[in-house]
Amino acid sequence: MDALFDLSSFIIQAINFAIVVFVLRRFFFVPYMSYLDEEAKKRKHLEAEIAKSAHILTDAHNQATNIIDQSKVDAKLIASEIAENARKEAVELIKKAHLDADAARTKGFSDIALERKMIVEELRSKVIDVALKMNEKLFAKNEANVEFLKTQAKTIEL
Repeated sequence: MDALFDLSSFIIQAINFAIVVFVLRRFFFVPYMSYLDEEAKKRKHLEAEIAKSAHILTDAHNQATNIIDQSKVDAKLIASEIAENARKEAVELIKKAHLDADAARTKGFSDIALERKMIVEELRSKVIDVALKMNEKLFAKNEANVEFLKTQAKTIEL
């Protein structure tokens, strides 16, 4: 039985095993376990950051949707306001055009009346001249009935 079990060899093997366990634990297991703990903490932190960024992204998307909806409403209001302003301006332009047309018509009528007066005066003077020339040829006098012809020419209206 001595050959199967040697106490000195067993103690040396136990010391070697204890050294291997100590070295493995000290330089491999403990650092590896702390590395795994740190990685787990990092993973949890990243998951929390991802959840936070997903929440931020959802909020940003909702805000963008709200801004777009509000912009559409504002655009419709602006378009209706522009249309209303255009209608008002069209009405004002039409009123101004009517006023200008009335002014032009009134000026045209006054110009026509003035032209008529001038033509009437010219015709009167020509009629008087013709009548005086006829009077001169008939009565051999240039000034006979001049006053009568002038008063009669003024009383005649065309």
